[in-house]
Amino acid sequence: MEKRDGFIPKEDIEFEKELRRQELEEEAERERLIQEKKETEERERAEYEKNLQDRKIELMKLKQGVIESSDVIKEVHEEKPKLSLGQKISGAWYRSKWLILFVAAMIIIVGYITFDMVTAEKVDYNVLVVSSDPGFYYRTQEIEEFFESYADDKNGDGKVNVMAYNISLDYSDPNTATASQAQLMSQLQTGENVLVLSDQPTDFILWDMREKYPGDDRITELGLLINCEYTREKLKWEAMPEGVYLGIREPAKLLSTSEETMRKNVEEILPIFEKIKKDVEASGE
Repeated sequence: MEKRDGFIPKEDIEFEKELRRQELEEEAERERLIQEKKETEERERAEYEKNLQDRKIELMKLKQGVIESSDVIKEVHEEKPKLSLGQKISGAWYRSKWLILFVAAMIIIVGYITFDMVTAEKVDYNVLVVSSDPGFYYRTQEIEEFFESYADDKNGDGKVNVMAYNISLDYSDPNTATASQAQLMSQLQTGENVLVLSDQPTDFILWDMREKYPGDDRITELGLLINCEYTREKLKWEAMPEGVYLGIREPAKLLSTSEETMRKNVEEILPIFEKIKKDVEASGE
């Protein structure tokens, strides 16, 4: 499989910092707009519920003969107005939007799984790169080459091939949030992908290796902390976040994989993890 060129020039650290600053500002603006929209929807919902309650009270008074007419309800028995197609669609969305979103998410998940099965590349290992930091995505090529230097030709095709599978945890953009969540849910059910590279907790259940490596300061409940001079040079990432870790998923029975098969996959990936751990700890800070 051909590799694409890296996104970040070797010396372009200042550009990366400025890009990150702009992204943070844009994220703050998106959050402000989302909050304003939420407040408007809550206000409109409260007004709608109040009007509905007033109409119910007036209708009850009319039926009981307490009042003869009502300004709130002009005509109790007036014929229901005919709705346009747009109004019918809007009403259906209002009544069933959560069901519609659920069905859409399921369709996307099935689509991803089917697409992966049909277009799967001949890769030896996958690394799940899970983060909201775009710095991981920009270094996809460097990450793949880094792990290929430790891996072997598992499928016997004559070359070592590692695929970095990027999953964004940035759900601030509603246009991409559903797709990202569908990616995450589909990967949770795939037992071949056991290596996780991230800088934050995820929905993946990770193997807590502190019992296996007692007293090792670089081992946390999530995995191996890899930020050091060696990895910063290999990944061309001088501003690498301190919390970047390499974890291994906890074996479990999944929809597409038995627990026994997943344990076997973990055993196969462990030598790669051990070699990386050795080089990281030899590098120091």
